[in-house]
Amino acid sequence: MQEFHDVVAGAEPGMGFTAHFRVEWRRPSTVTATRASAVEACGLVRALVEGVAAGCSVLRPAATEQDINGVLARKMPLRTDTAEVTWAQVSLTVDEQTRHAAHRLAQIRHEIELDALARKQTLARINFLYDEVLRDPAAARIYLMLEHSARIGDLPTDLDLDRVVREIQQWHPSSKWVVTAQLLHTFVEGLTTGDADDLLHTLHSLFTDYGEKELAARLPLRIAEKPESPDSSDGQGQPWPN
Repeated sequence: MQEFHDVVAGAEPGMGFTAHFRVEWRRPSTVTATRASAVEACGLVRALVEGVAAGCSVLRPAATEQDINGVLARKMPLRTDTAEVTWAQVSLTVDEQTRHAAHRLAQIRHEIELDALARKQTLARINFLYDEVLRDPAAARIYLMLEHSARIGDLPTDLDLDRVVREIQQWHPSSKWVVTAQLLHTFVEGLTTGDADDLLHTLHSLFTDYGEKELAARLPLRIAEKPESPDSSDGQGQPWPN
């Protein structure tokens, strides 16, 4: 029987097991036994052990040892031209320094995974706020209402339900005024500055005729009243800026 010790790398970078090998081998009847035959026999076992240990954590030496010895038992006998391994067994240990370093590495990896999960959850929440909550005032009101409730469905006692219902109906995507506003926005985007000015004058007159002088006062009279760069033209014939 050949016995020897070696260090076998584990799954953690730069860390490994201390392995005690026991190997029984024999030479084929047609070959003269040499020192090289023993080395070759031990090398077969060590290569097989290294392949299994590379996928195992140094924090689980007992389980790794069982896996390795199970593989060795199934693979026997191992043969080369000059040697035949009939039996092999490995015992694994891990020193305290390696065990401590592996625990620290596992903790760091866990923290990294938690950070990645937190970033993913935050991004999903941001997208939800943009796509759903901030879509319209009604959606925002419902979201805040649920966020401040003890549980979903437990509505605040001072909530004006009629007002919430009206806002939901008003801002529903299929509401005629929401559809109208979308169509108006699409229409305005294609106007020249001059045509946009004419539209503003028309809206100003319309608001005034219906008695909405306050709304009329909030309308700009000309698109040109918006801040412009010093080298900009008078805007005639240019698309209405967004």
